[in-house]
Amino acid sequence: MWFYTAFITSVVSAIAVIVSKKLIAGVSASVLTWATLVLATPIIFIFTFREGIPQLNYLFFLGVMGSVLFYIFSQIVGFKAMRIADLSAIWPLISLGPIFTLLIAFLPPLSERPSFLAMMGIFITLVGAYILNATKSKGELLEPFKSLFRNRASLLMTVSVLTNSVVIVFDKLAINNTFPQNTTFTLFVENLMVIFGLLPLLYIRNKNFYQQITSNTKSFLLLGILNAVSTILAFSAVGGGSVGLVATILKTQVLFVLLFSYIAFKDKPKLETLIGSVVMIAGVVLIKIGL
Repeated sequence: MWFYTAFITSVVSAIAVIVSKKLIAGVSASVLTWATLVLATPIIFIFTFREGIPQLNYLFFLGVMGSVLFYIFSQIVGFKAMRIADLSAIWPLISLGPIFTLLIAFLPPLSERPSFLAMMGIFITLVGAYILNATKSKGELLEPFKSLFRNRASLLMTVSVLTNSVVIVFDKLAINNTFPQNTTFTLFVENLMVIFGLLPLLYIRNKNFYQQITSNTKSFLLLGILNAVSTILAFSAVGGGSVGLVATILKTQVLFVLLFSYIAFKDKPKLETLIGSVVMIAGVVLIKIGL
């Protein structure tokens, strides 16, 4: 069941990315992150307390704190990358996320052990990343990877992906330490912490943040609903499956983002972007099979 839940999440979250891309042109990254959660949290609240408040221990709070800190940083950096580049140029880099997640999940407390097939999937995904940047090469084999650190948008997206890959590990830690297990309660607590944690920074850096929100009310409402649906589904999938496996399925959103980006922005991806994306997704699928 969680496999299909994760797959649906990838579709819904891809639509949210397109709405975010439209908003980021006139809204700051921190305002976009904050307002989205504010509008999504009331919906999450309804589902949370239908299941009751679970018992918690200190590992729950450790997981929540880690998830919140990495999430805030990842979201803001990712939105900054989206502001200065086409989605087709940078979004396929999110397929590298499962690699980072698998490596982190290999360590305690989760201690997940990828199989040989999963390791082959990691290798294929890296080949896809190479193809994705192949046109930037000037003859040197490692030039495409070096370009990630020369192109600001690509570097920002890579940093966002790396930090975001840690979030799901902390989410799993928090979920595992709710008794009985309550995925939406974990999501609700994390959202509240992000909302109140960002508010002082938001006021200091964006005194007109209220105007940014009210001038885009319909888009923010839509984004809030999409965020609520996708995160509730995502946390449900994380609670039901292994972190490495769920992370790979969630990253299939890259193909939907490319498709929706073309429909919404006429943002036609280059041939190497399509080839690289397909190869990266093939690697992700192989990781899934091997876990």
